[in-house]
Amino acid sequence: MFAIRSLKMSLVGIALAAAGNLWASEKEDPAISVDNPQHAPIVAVAQAGRRLVAVGDHGIVILSDDGKVWRQARSVPVDGLLTALSFVDEQQGWAVGHGGVLLHTGDGGESWELQRTLEEQPVLLSVWFENASHGIVVGAYGYAAQTQDGGQTWHRLTVGAEGDDWHLNHIFPARDGGLFIAAEAGNAYRSVDRGASWKNLDPGASGSLWSGVGLRDGRVLLVGMTGRVLLGDSAGKRWREVPSGTTEAITDVAQLPDGRVALVGNGGLMAISDPAVQRFTASQREDRLNLSALTPRADGHLLLFGTAGVIPQ
Repeated sequence: MFAIRSLKMSLVGIALAAAGNLWASEKEDPAISVDNPQHAPIVAVAQAGRRLVAVGDHGIVILSDDGKVWRQARSVPVDGLLTALSFVDEQQGWAVGHGGVLLHTGDGGESWELQRTLEEQPVLLSVWFENASHGIVVGAYGYAAQTQDGGQTWHRLTVGAEGDDWHLNHIFPARDGGLFIAAEAGNAYRSVDRGASWKNLDPGASGSLWSGVGLRDGRVLLVGMTGRVLLGDSAGKRWREVPSGTTEAITDVAQLPDGRVALVGNGGLMAISDPAVQRFTASQREDRLNLSALTPRADGHLLLFGTAGVIPQ
């Protein structure tokens, strides 16, 4: 297993000092202020209406209304590693990070409050909110919890068989309303009751699965180590491997407006599928920068994120 303190950032090649206590909380100092926030290392990005909001280490949160000009959020109460975020509309969103940190914004990411530090202070790796009340967080060592009151209180969820402690890397919805989790060591899970219970899937992978996306036609993609791309049906019963054109670890995936799918990953990996998502054409950036996230811009161009911050194409 990867060292938990550097688990998420290992995907983007950012070296972090090892922590003596893997469950220790981050020091609750406010986020550092930087002169050029668009160049700060970024781990994840989400849309808040037409706005883009991205998060990274040292409590960095950056915002853009056009994908070109970026500014730093004016108030973030923690300086630790933020790993994921989820918005339910153009105003309300949540971000999670190490030490069980759960942040909430009600103004589109301009300012954030420390809503909770979850019990056991887990390393949180992904968050999904269905609406302003119901949300789920997942993380290292099989940690999963659910809220029904907008993040005020949380209750543990059981994902996988008793005793399993695989890292739960990414939770995401499918088109039919089902939920999927991409996990460590080729594990994946599906819920049909909004996360109350989970079923183990057999996608046929051995290496860790880092991310996934529900496609608009109902199918589901899981991606991960050694360039693995797995395409499944909406029930998660039938899976097949799609040629990715790479052996680099894939860190993020998104469907484009025209139906194609884009991937990014380690070593400057970029890949685009054909419209039917039968295969990918891969390339590598000359700078070989590790990439952690991507999102389509309003004009159709891709925005990439990673160790060098925002990387427009």
